[in-house]
Amino acid sequence: MRSRRNSAILTILLFAAWTIRPVLVQMNHSLPVRSEIITTVPLFNAWTIWWNGQSAINGFADYWDAPIFFPTRRSFAFSEPQPATLLVAPVIWLNGSPALAYNLYLLGSLMLNGLMTCRLLRLRHCGWVPAVGGALMMIWLPISLRQLEVLQLIPVWPILWVWSSLERHGRQPTRGSAIEIAAAVTAAFFTSIHHTLLMCVTLLPTAWLLLIAFRKRQFWIWSILAVILAAVPAGLLVVPMKRALSEHQFQRDEALVSQLSARPQNLWQPPHDAKIGIRARDSNGMSPGWIKVFLATAGIGYGLRRKRHRHLTAFLLLTIVVSGLLALGPNLQIGSARPWWNLTEFLPGLSQVRNVFRFMYLAQMAIILLMVTALNEVRLRMDSHRMPGWLTSSLVTGCVIMALVELPCPQIVLAGAPDLNRHLQWTEYVREHLPAGTGIACIPFSPGVSAHDFDVTARWMYIGSLHARPMVNGYSGFFPKNYLELRARISSEGLSQPVLVTLAEMQTYFVVVQPGTNVRPEALNADVGRYYLRLESGRQDDYRIFRLLDSSVPESAAAK
Repeated sequence: MRSRRNSAILTILLFAAWTIRPVLVQMNHSLPVRSEIITTVPLFNAWTIWWNGQSAINGFADYWDAPIFFPTRRSFAFSEPQPATLLVAPVIWLNGSPALAYNLYLLGSLMLNGLMTCRLLRLRHCGWVPAVGGALMMIWLPISLRQLEVLQLIPVWPILWVWSSLERHGRQPTRGSAIEIAAAVTAAFFTSIHHTLLMCVTLLPTAWLLLIAFRKRQFWIWSILAVILAAVPAGLLVVPMKRALSEHQFQRDEALVSQLSARPQNLWQPPHDAKIGIRARDSNGMSPGWIKVFLATAGIGYGLRRKRHRHLTAFLLLTIVVSGLLALGPNLQIGSARPWWNLTEFLPGLSQVRNVFRFMYLAQMAIILLMVTALNEVRLRMDSHRMPGWLTSSLVTGCVIMALVELPCPQIVLAGAPDLNRHLQWTEYVREHLPAGTGIACIPFSPGVSAHDFDVTARWMYIGSLHARPMVNGYSGFFPKNYLELRARISSEGLSQPVLVTLAEMQTYFVVVQPGTNVRPEALNADVGRYYLRLESGRQDDYRIFRLLDSSVPESAAAK
C-alpha cells in the first residue's frame, strides 16, 4: 500500500513538473506563457508575490497601500491580493527573484491540484489507478491551462478541499470536520477570492445535497463554529477590499460582462485545439472534451445507483448545471428577464465579476470527478469478474490517456522577465534620494488600455521591486479614474506642461525615462511653464532620472 501511495505521489509530482517543463531550466529569469506571449499578467502576479513578501518584512504595515497608482490609497485592494503566495516569499528574500518565486508557486499549485484530487478520490474508495488518472486530468484542467498566465486561477485544490470537507462534515459533523472546513475556505480565500466567490455562489443551491446530517443538533453547533472560524481570516481580506472598491465606485461595463460570458454553444464545444469532437472556431469552447463528458455521463448513472456515492454524485451533477447556467451570465435570457443582473443586486461581490465564463472551472472539475467515478466502476466490475489486474489497469489507463490526449496541454513558451541586475544603479538612486511622501513617474506609460498595452507598466512594477518606492504607474483589476485620465493625456501629449502640472499635484518627485524614449524639449525648459524637468547628475544604467521642479520656487528652497 505504501509503495503504491509513493508511486502515485511521485507520478503526480513529475507530471505537474513536466507540464511546465520549458521553464524548469530558466526559473530565475523566465515566465511560462501560452504562445500569445502576453506577459502583463504574469509580471503583475510576480510583483504581487514580491509585495506580499515585502509587506511581511514590514509587519504588514500599510499592506493595502501598495506602491502603485500613487498617491491613491488602498491600491492593493484593486486586484487579487493572493496572500497564499507568502509561502514562496522566502525565495525572494534569499534569491531576490520574483520570477523564481512565481514559477515555484505555479509548480506547487499544479502539484497540489493533483494531490488534492487524488486524496478526494481515495477517500471515496477509488482505486489507485483511476485516482491518479483523475489527478493528472485535474492538473491539465483545460480551462485552467488555457489561462495559464492568470496565476490566481491555477490553484483549484482549495475548491476540491472545500467540497471534500463539506461532504465529510455533512455525513458526520465533528469539531475536526468544522475546523477542516474553515481551513479549506481560508485557503480558498487566500489563493483566489475570485474562485472563492464563484464557488460560494454555486454552493448556495447545491451544498444541501452534501449536508445529510442537518437534522442533528451537533451539525448546527459545529457548522456555526466552522462559519465563525472561516469568517475571521476571510474578513481580513474581504472587508478592506469592499471598502476600497466602494470608495472608488468601480463598476463593470455591462457590454464587456456580456462579451466575457459564455454562450450556449460554448458549453458543449471543446476549444479549437481539441483533437476530438466538433470544435469551436476560437478559444471560447468550454467543454473539457467529449470523452470526459461521455464517461462523466456514465459516472452519473453509476454514482446515483450506489448509495455511498449518491449524494456526492448528485452534488457534482447539480454543480455542473448551476455553474453552466451561471457561466452564461447576461447571455441567459428567460423571456424578457436576465437573471444575472438580479443576482448581482442580491449577492455581494458578484457585480464586480468581469469574466463570468469562469464559472465553467467548477463544471469542468465536477466532470472530471464524475468521469473517474465511471472508471472506478469499470475497475470494480472487472475485479468482480476476476479479470487479470494488468488488463484492468491497462483499460483504465488507456481511457485516462485518451481523455488527456483529446485536449492536450497547450504549447507553453518562455517570456523573459526584466533582468534586475541591469537596473541596480538607477533604482538604488531612487531608493536613496526619494523623499518620504513623494513618488516617481516612469515613462513611457501604457499606450492603450488592453492587457498587451500594459506590458510596459507591469515591467516598471517588476523592476520596482528593487526600489520599493511609490510609483504613479500601475496595473490591476481596477484602475482609479485619475490614473486613466493621466495615462490618456500622457499618451496623447507626452510630458506637456499640463501633464507636468498634474504630476506635481500628485507629489511626483522623480520622472524616470526609459532609454530610447524622447522627452519634449519644452519640458526641460524652465522658461516655458511653471514646471520643468532637470536631469539628475550621472548616468543611471542609461535610464534618465529627472527631478520635477517648480520654477516659482528657488532650487535651493526646493532642495530642502
